[in-house]
Amino acid sequence: MAGYSRALLPLCACFRGDDPGRTDWTALLALANHTLTTPSLAVFVRSQLATIPADVAAYVRELHERNAIRNDRLNAQLEEAVLSLNRVGITPVLVKGTATLATSPLSDRALRLMSDLDLVVGPNEIAAAMKALAAIGYSIDYESDRRHTKKWYADLKRSQDVGTIDLHEAFPGQPFYDQTPDELRLHLQPIRLGGASALVPSPELQALMLVVHDQFQDYDYWTGCIDLRHLLDLKAIFAAPGGFRWELLETMTSSAIARNAFETQLLLLTTLFDVQFPVRHRRRMPKLRAWRQLYQARFPAVRYLLLPMGLLDLRRHRARPGPAGSGGAKKRWFPKVSTFLFLLSLSRRYRAGKL
Repeated sequence: MAGYSRALLPLCACFRGDDPGRTDWTALLALANHTLTTPSLAVFVRSQLATIPADVAAYVRELHERNAIRNDRLNAQLEEAVLSLNRVGITPVLVKGTATLATSPLSDRALRLMSDLDLVVGPNEIAAAMKALAAIGYSIDYESDRRHTKKWYADLKRSQDVGTIDLHEAFPGQPFYDQTPDELRLHLQPIRLGGASALVPSPELQALMLVVHDQFQDYDYWTGCIDLRHLLDLKAIFAAPGGFRWELLETMTSSAIARNAFETQLLLLTTLFDVQFPVRHRRRMPKLRAWRQLYQARFPAVRYLLLPMGLLDLRRHRARPGPAGSGGAKKRWFPKVSTFLFLLSLSRRYRAGKL
């Protein structure tokens, strides 16, 4: 990571449509590959073809074309899976990148690199959903153990597919929402996938899901990692026609730590992509966290020294509503040794897409 961290700002300049200046294109492409954003450079390549080295343009075009083929196959796979669920009375919710795949214009479908398809069904629909997907050839690659985790999910695979299906029984980061699952369903919108029917989150709920997933389920809030691909997803959500209803987002979560996480992502979008928002950044914690994420992304060697900064909000995290914040855990200011060692090992681990 240290070898190409200097390419972060030039890469983000490309995503803004700006000239990156004299840059190390090998390092820039290496960073784009690591962050799974290389196909997204196709827009920049088309607009700046005369100023880009020919081999760089050819490489980006090749990956974009291959990703177009792959995402077309994922889209066909998604339609088949959703149709099989519809036949047993289930209308799944498409979340994260799957919602983006299903709703993007055909011309933009190849800009996003995807690894799997995320579907959410109700807890009482799991058995029927698993049976319906098994009927079209899916088998379990991994299934979470309810004895060790409260969140159930299963990874389903078929040999002929280019990606797995991740089947969930709850929205990502459910404990961070103020609303019940039934209330959150009021923020879902119906879509058609050929002959199949599905639901997708509103832009506000989709944005909140992306932030909560990265910051807490992937532990980026504690380790200080940046997911550049999901920042580009947020950028696209905020720029979509119809606008973004900030006041609606306020009703979905009152958790101070979730709002800190969301505002941190907004600050990163402003710094890296010059995205402006009609909201003022008043909190100190998001500013401190955004500084930390940018600093350690550019100077990876300091990430271990900055790890304790990730624990500044630990007490607030433990005090949030729900089982994790109940009892004596609210009074704990410092993490358990096992928690700190886990976060330390996570900081050292290579994770595709994380910077």
